[in-house]
Amino acid sequence: MRKNKNEAALFARYISEFLYDYAPCFLTHSDHTIKSYRDTIKLYVAFLEGEGITPASFGRKAFEKPLIEKWIQWLLSERHSCPDTCNVRLGSLRVFLEYIGSKDISLLYLYHEAKTIKRQKCQKKKIKGLTRDAVSSILDEIDTTSMIGRRDMALLSLLYGTAARIGEVQALTMKDLHLNSVKPYILLHGKGGKTRTAYLLPRMAANLHGYISEFHGDYANPDSHLFYTRVGGGKENKLTEAAINKRIKKYASLAHEKNPDVPPDTHAHQFRHYVEPGKMVSDEGNYRISANSF
Repeated sequence: MRKNKNEAALFARYISEFLYDYAPCFLTHSDHTIKSYRDTIKLYVAFLEGEGITPASFGRKAFEKPLIEKWIQWLLSERHSCPDTCNVRLGSLRVFLEYIGSKDISLLYLYHEAKTIKRQKCQKKKIKGLTRDAVSSILDEIDTTSMIGRRDMALLSLLYGTAARIGEVQALTMKDLHLNSVKPYILLHGKGGKTRTAYLLPRMAANLHGYISEFHGDYANPDSHLFYTRVGGGKENKLTEAAINKRIKKYASLAHEKNPDVPPDTHAHQFRHYVEPGKMVSDEGNYRISANSF
């Protein structure tokens, strides 16, 4: 009995460490992905409780292949999850099991078992990207005479001009910007802690200089987030994914009234598809921020 209690406490600690320490520090900067990990574990715990396995009785057998396969069927039949969602849940659980395997070698078999579970068959969905004209219509709705409008213009320009993931833009800090280099660039920190370089055309670099001057001043803290929320009063608090998508939907909804090609429910991820990075920030100025914006 004592051994079972110790093992249950160990798994509870692994869950906490994974969600609050490991995932946000080493796996992703995306609030959406963190929420997906959390929701997956919550659903798995709910399923286990239905099987009579409470958090107080967690053990390695609760995370073995037979129960995981039964959980997927539960997601399909009881939760009415689509195959795509089931695959996402399975992927998230595998990441967690890989983590606990790295903490305790005797638990590594759980991850390798989970890897052998077949994914659900589903039709591949194609994300509809935004045309250049649609992006132009969205940007036209931004009021750059206001401070928030100028921030939004800089943010959306960077999203489209670099084809960066929303999490990568959220994670940008001042030390990631190298705007005074011969070839200006930024460092984007993506999934799995990987870093990549995104070069900027001169106009985009100039626009960012203007944004930084207004929002960060002449002596910016290297650790401050480039795009931050004023809620909480500190530049160390990054702008959330929900807040960014809310702003995009606002402008897209307005643009849709004038241009039906603009999806009213546009989200940040669509800025990455069917675009050629840098087009929006061309020196011809077709999609640039007005020189008077900053």
